[in-house]
Amino acid sequence: MTTGHAGRAARAAGLAAVFAGLTLGLMTAVSPPRAAVAAQEEKKTYPRPSPDQKKEHGLYGASGCQTCHNNLQPKNDPEAKQTYGFEFVRLWENKVWEAHDLHSMAYRNLVTDRTPNNDAKYPANKTAQRMEDKLRKYKGKDYIVANDTACLACHASTLKPLDAEPYTAWKADSFAPIQEGVGCEMCHGHGSMYSERHKTSRFAKGNAPATKVVDWREYPPEVKHEWGMNNLRDPATAVRTCASCHVGNKAAGRFVTHEMFAAGHPPLPPLDLLAYTREQPRHWGLAGDMPYITRLAEKDEKDKTDKAFVRFHYRQGESFVARRFAESTLAALGATATLGAQLADDAKAKSDGLDFAAFDCYSCHHNLKYPSERQDRGYVGRPGRPLYRPAAFALARLVLDHAGGMKDGAALKGAAEELDRLELELADAFTVKTYGDAEKVKAATQKIAAWSEAAGKKLEPVRYTPDEVTKLLTKLTATASEAKKPVGDPEVAQLYLWAIETLYLDLQPKELTEKKVEPVALKTMRGATATSVVTRLRPDTDFYYEQSYDDMGNPSPINKPTTNDAVERRLEKRMDIFNSFRGEPFRKAIEGLTLPK
Repeated sequence: MTTGHAGRAARAAGLAAVFAGLTLGLMTAVSPPRAAVAAQEEKKTYPRPSPDQKKEHGLYGASGCQTCHNNLQPKNDPEAKQTYGFEFVRLWENKVWEAHDLHSMAYRNLVTDRTPNNDAKYPANKTAQRMEDKLRKYKGKDYIVANDTACLACHASTLKPLDAEPYTAWKADSFAPIQEGVGCEMCHGHGSMYSERHKTSRFAKGNAPATKVVDWREYPPEVKHEWGMNNLRDPATAVRTCASCHVGNKAAGRFVTHEMFAAGHPPLPPLDLLAYTREQPRHWGLAGDMPYITRLAEKDEKDKTDKAFVRFHYRQGESFVARRFAESTLAALGATATLGAQLADDAKAKSDGLDFAAFDCYSCHHNLKYPSERQDRGYVGRPGRPLYRPAAFALARLVLDHAGGMKDGAALKGAAEELDRLELELADAFTVKTYGDAEKVKAATQKIAAWSEAAGKKLEPVRYTPDEVTKLLTKLTATASEAKKPVGDPEVAQLYLWAIETLYLDLQPKELTEKKVEPVALKTMRGATATSVVTRLRPDTDFYYEQSYDDMGNPSPINKPTTNDAVERRLEKRMDIFNSFRGEPFRKAIEGLTLPK
């Protein structure tokens, strides 16, 4: 419905196709090298947490993480020099999170003039104040946004992980002190079990220049997960973690209902892992920037093993960014479909229709005009009935179409067409009745979620070399600027534009990226679309590269904290642009983009 595939309605006949032919073996095992490494890992023994540790598992706290991850000059730190920890992680992560990351400020966005225990004296957030005032008429005169666990779920840190305290048991005191906002462990995993183990070191002879070894670095991801740490180097895991709030996950107690939107909660932008982390801004080093990981990958090439990929999702000679982009795109589609299945279950349990938040906002909230971008989008199901948010399909289709033609991508030949048929089935489920058939929606979304996960695994054998990244970027710009199939959806336009930035920056020579200056071609493109497409989640802020510091501990100029960055200003500007979407300026800006050579 959204990608400008106006002619896709002609493929409606494919809806009758038998789904058994869609799998193309996608559920088969992953590539042999990775399977071989996994088998080797199984032969080793690693310490596992005790039942008592699991019982007491909970939040360690950002203040504890600061002990090691707050170091601007780790190479001069005696302890860090013993383990060469700065070759594995940056060790200044907390500095960036505290100064720039919007997660650190998440709780403050719930503060109103009635918020109790506001010891830090945070000013009232205008959006929260409006929501609280409106919801009091419905929820009662004592309602306070900052005490609502449905709000705290995504704006604060839980004291216990979900497997220790389900969301149904949450109370206002189930969350960490407000100053921590959404802290480290809400992404990396509650740390009480791994907090000591992941930094424990031992002396080892003949291991110069490091004099100590940290065994944790060798642990397989699944063992680290037993200790409570999420494998965020795996794009699928990272997306599922982010999607819990930024898409929604009812099983985790995190979902922005239509009721919340109606009361004033801003719309959630489409999830793009790479774009989101650029604007966090990114506080960690990419795998290719970490000597410990690149040495392991170099050894893999010699020994014909795949340890660096199994543990850190990195291979020598391959773009870590492009791989992360491709795999995260499929995972985002899967997360969106999973939420759809949950909402269908909810509708069935309540003998009610799907929550309106399950539908594409743009189906109803739009201005009637001629000509219409909405009509340019085309219709997958019955025109005139509200559909799902379709943006996640656009990039997934493009990634799969490219991957099917790559070396070792034979298993994905025809996968884009499979996705088209799956989307048609979902469109039928949403439009067979005015507000969807919950039973059919559940069946269709479950298929898409399982299929997306399997397709993501089939991406593992392919290699995103610079040539392939260039081909993918070329395909992306051609699709985004296609005049006969214009992009008519503002969210698809956002995702295309963010993806172009991701791949364009990835192709820049290192000597240019180290200057931390926005490429002229991207700046021109962004300027041409500034009034018609949302190009930044943080308007007027350029977070392109990893946050860095000079020897005196000062942030680099492009990444200095911005002024006048109140959440109300950001939201107002972002929504003004979103509601002014025009497809033609977007198309022309992409058409005029000079690709990197």
